[in-house]
Amino acid sequence: MDGLKFQTLIDRGYDRRTCEVSGLPYWSCDPNRTTSGDTDKDPYTFIGHPILPGFDERGHALKERMREAFLSAFEATDHTRVEPYPVLARWRDDIHLTIASIADFQPHVTSGLAEPPANPLTISQPCIRLTDVDAVGRSGRHLTTFEPRTMLGARSRMVSFFTSTRCSS
Repeated sequence: MDGLKFQTLIDRGYDRRTCEVSGLPYWSCDPNRTTSGDTDKDPYTFIGHPILPGFDERGHALKERMREAFLSAFEATDHTRVEPYPVLARWRDDIHLTIASIADFQPHVTSGLAEPPANPLTISQPCIRLTDVDAVGRSGRHLTTFEPRTMLGARSRMVSFFTSTRCSS
């Protein structure tokens, strides 16, 4: 099959294959896999079957416990917990919705125009993404109604990272 060859994946035993359902390429190291894992032939096993040991809750309780565990773990390493920003990205003129936690800090903090609210910080940011709405219904991974997705982010030395990695003119 023609396509991208990622030597790192090949070195780790992955093969690039064509999904028998969608006809799209995917990578796998499972010799018995014939689909990409995101088709109507693939059972969605996350719901009702926790993938993280020690998190047996479901629904809202699971979300709250995982959020708190994440934020607390970073607070234990001297990250400051920052309150989430609104999901309507009123401070941006290029997007309407907060689509990722980094959007909270763009363009002002990432450009160096403003200091971050804390450094390092951790945030649980509700987000709304509509870019994959055409995939709704094809699998259990794309839903029509859901609580705004929470992006859990930890941003360390944000300004120094973005100012040191900018392209020079």
